[in-house]
Amino acid sequence: MESFYQKDGVVETSVDLSNQSMTVKWSSLSDDVAIKECCEAQLEQVKGGINKLFLDVSEAQGVPTQERQDWFAQTLFPSFADNGMKAIFTILPKSAITKLASKKWTKTGAPFNFDMFDVASLSDAQELAKEF
Repeated sequence: MESFYQKDGVVETSVDLSNQSMTVKWSSLSDDVAIKECCEAQLEQVKGGINKLFLDVSEAQGVPTQERQDWFAQTLFPSFADNGMKAIFTILPKSAITKLASKKWTKTGAPFNFDMFDVASLSDAQELAKEF
């Protein structure tokens, strides 16, 4: 696995070419600049053939701004769809507030031509991803 974006205390990423997936592990969802930069880096991975995203927010604190949530719906998710994303697997957070935000982006992504799943663990996501 190879990292493609990182910000200490906020997010770590990796890409696995063997199964065309990327893993994004968030610690904080309060840094709006990092969220946008990381999502743009994810889009570049999708453009390069990555088609599965393991979005690990299990330990994350905070929530994306409403403006960023709108950007997911209007810009990021359509671009993911246009460039071949097949599935996004959200590893659910322990924080109740963060969980509400994750439910919102899962609902926002539902209309696009990729699947969105909520799962309990990264291993559950990886197992489910074998179907794609």
